[in-house]
Order: sequence, then structure tokens, then C-alpha cells
Amino acid sequence: MALVHHDPQDGILTTRIGQAEITVRPEPPAAAGSTAVILLRVDAPMLDTLAAAYLGPDEARSLAQSLVRAAEAVQPSSPWRAPRPHPQAHPR
Repeated sequence: MALVHHDPQDGILTTRIGQAEITVRPEPPAAAGSTAVILLRVDAPMLDTLAAAYLGPDEARSLAQSLVRAAEAVQPSSPWRAPRPHPQAHPR
């Protein structure tokens, strides 16, 4: 995955996987009194597809946490991971 643009100051991330491009960026409120949203856009020209989702701050945080958990499950960022809790056996 090639990182095309990342600016922590403006909160924009653009990356490419093959010909597909993924963009994540904050969007200002659409109208007075509404809240700002986070745009998640996936453009896959090979599949002739463009998808976009406008996420609220809580949805964006939840998605980010899910992505981090999935990434950690596939490739831990550190060899020193906390042990996973074992399911407790129920007495019979």
C-alpha cells in the first residue's frame, strides 16, 4: 500500500492499493448547527466503483479501533502483547 498523502495538521490521509485510492478526511458541517463528519472514500477504477461514507466522530473512532484490532491480530506491532484472557470453564 503506497501512502500518497498524509498531513497530520489537516487530518487527511490518501493511500493507494494498486489502482484503488482510499481517502480519509474531515469535512466541515454541511449546515449551521450540524456537526462535522469524516469522509471515507474508496475509488476503485478497475472495478468502475466509487464508494463514500460520511461517518460521525463516534463511528469513525469505532471503525479506527476495529481496524487497529484487526491489524494487531494479523501482525502485532510489538512482540510483547498482553496475553488474551482464556474462557473460564464452567463447573458441571
